[in-house]
Amino acid sequence: MLVATPVETPGPGLTARPLAIVTQTRFLLPAEGGRTFAVGQAVESGSIALGGGALELTLRNGVVLVLEGPGELDLGGELFATLHGGNVVVRMPEGMKGFVVRTPATDVLDLGTEFAVSIGPGNATDVQVYDGAIITSAGPRQGANRLPKRLAAGEAARFLSQPEARPVPMAFRPDRFVRRLPADVGIPLGGSSENDDLRHYGPAQQASIAVHPAPHGMVIDGLLEEWDGRPGFSGRPAGTASHAEWADGRMMYDETFLYIAAHVGDPMPLRSIIDPEIDGNWGWRGGGIQVRISTDREMGWPAVGNGPAYYGQRQMEPTAEQEELARNPRLVHLTMWFHAPTKTPCLTINDGMLFANITTNPAGFRGAFVPDADGMGYTMEYAIPWRLLGCGDDRPQRGDVLAAVWQVLWGDEAGRMRREQLVEIRNLDEPLRINVWERAATWGRAEYR
Repeated sequence: MLVATPVETPGPGLTARPLAIVTQTRFLLPAEGGRTFAVGQAVESGSIALGGGALELTLRNGVVLVLEGPGELDLGGELFATLHGGNVVVRMPEGMKGFVVRTPATDVLDLGTEFAVSIGPGNATDVQVYDGAIITSAGPRQGANRLPKRLAAGEAARFLSQPEARPVPMAFRPDRFVRRLPADVGIPLGGSSENDDLRHYGPAQQASIAVHPAPHGMVIDGLLEEWDGRPGFSGRPAGTASHAEWADGRMMYDETFLYIAAHVGDPMPLRSIIDPEIDGNWGWRGGGIQVRISTDREMGWPAVGNGPAYYGQRQMEPTAEQEELARNPRLVHLTMWFHAPTKTPCLTINDGMLFANITTNPAGFRGAFVPDADGMGYTMEYAIPWRLLGCGDDRPQRGDVLAAVWQVLWGDEAGRMRREQLVEIRNLDEPLRINVWERAATWGRAEYR
């Protein structure tokens, strides 16, 4: 039974209070084509979409919602919301209960509590309870035979979108979700739209990177002694207030491995707490490096393939041919980060533009991170077998020109949220206002020497 709080009805001459007010933001980025949000802004029912960062809403009944992007939440009223993507934390005022969060996999009913809900690959829903208790029940797409499940404080579970699938218990991770937002000390979105574009999509100045032959006896130790004389690119993120953030990225190859290395200037290095066991698909959030490459020698350059977001955000329907191109397993997305709690180099591999085939820490890769002596940066070095990149029998060869793009991401002081990024090695003929993860044609040239 839903326990609802009466909604205020304004009397004569009174103005109705808005459904919600934006009470805090943090590293906020609007969704492509979506509206922007600012502290103090009134929000009524409807869609709230974020391209990145986090937004805190306080409803007129006192319920607090913290939405972390990229994601989308449909605010249905004082006691109801539908989460379509991303993370949301719901915090109830003392003595109130009955808020419902609906997802493609389940409905979550609060019993006077603070809880978090996350949607991951395949619309799987993770629920974690910080205080009090919640009850989950089958949503409209699930089988009627799914029994309600109660979760209490300190418990977590994953709910799959398949009809009548049973919930899977998960380890409780206190720091997994953004629960409260401090004052936003990041670079604001203010300024011209051009500056906003540069911050969101990257200021890429270079269209190509040389991929050099690797010397024999490569040692993956993060010291980069074997990389002397093999330059790549250097860059800084647009809009950075100081000169503390910068990146020098390089690539090499041999018959067995693709090698990726970087020296990164970072005043808060190697703090990521993103857990590879349960959040591998979000490994970039706490800071790290993403490299997207094509190993499709027949396709060459530019690469071809668009993800669902490219069409959805533009209200377009892909053709059957375009859907097939998006499945190309030789369009590969690599995310590399250092998991601070376990001091472990991590790797996720997504093949294709649909982000449906995610592998975390696969056997055979090697990685190393080394902090700078002054605490203002780090070096990283990875060796990734070609067999993990869809081309074990037909790897890139000398003279090939294929596709690659880099995203260097800087995390916040807690290692929980992305605060800045640099995009480099980009196809400069493509419009800037396209995310590199949604369209392979935006990737620059990888020139194998």
